[in-house]
Amino acid sequence: MSQSSHSPIGMVSRTHDLNMVTTKRPRPKMIEIERRFLCEVADPRVLDTAPASNLRQGYLTAEGPTVRVRKIADRYLMTIKVGTGIVRREVEFQIPTEAGRELLEITDELMIEKRRYYLGRWEIDIFKGDLEGLTIAEVELAATDEPLPDLPPGIILGREVTDDPRFTNQSLASLGPDSLTDLLNELGPDDDGSP
Repeated sequence: MSQSSHSPIGMVSRTHDLNMVTTKRPRPKMIEIERRFLCEVADPRVLDTAPASNLRQGYLTAEGPTVRVRKIADRYLMTIKVGTGIVRREVEFQIPTEAGRELLEITDELMIEKRRYYLGRWEIDIFKGDLEGLTIAEVELAATDEPLPDLPPGIILGREVTDDPRFTNQSLASLGPDSLTDLLNELGPDDDGSP
């Protein structure tokens, strides 16, 4: 994400034109176009040399607009997302460390931890704690009609969960291990037999 030199505390500078997201023109800022899939890491060696980050993120809202605090390395980011599905409005900015720590403590009941691997344009999230066993692949696109980029070797996509509100990180933060198992069992096989 590019940062505006004119905005306070590193706020990400983005525009608001939702009409632009259906064409292959450059992606407008303040808009996130993202697809998410359950996935399997068939060959764990693909992750051995991939850049990775440990993410700890908490949610100040359980429904409605997403208000997230994320710790990545030694930085804290505040993110507000509005909308559902493939296209959402997003504003993200860095916040002071002390505020980030305090806000994460407040979100204790709605928190997730995961390790994110960066494989080209794909991000592979391997969840920890109550969500251990869940792996999600996500990719940001420039337009809603952009084809998916090539998948990294060793990664197998399963069911797409982009439009399933149960698989937003905000919703997942409220699940315990038994609830996750029940949710995955509810899904049943995809048309192609994948999970």
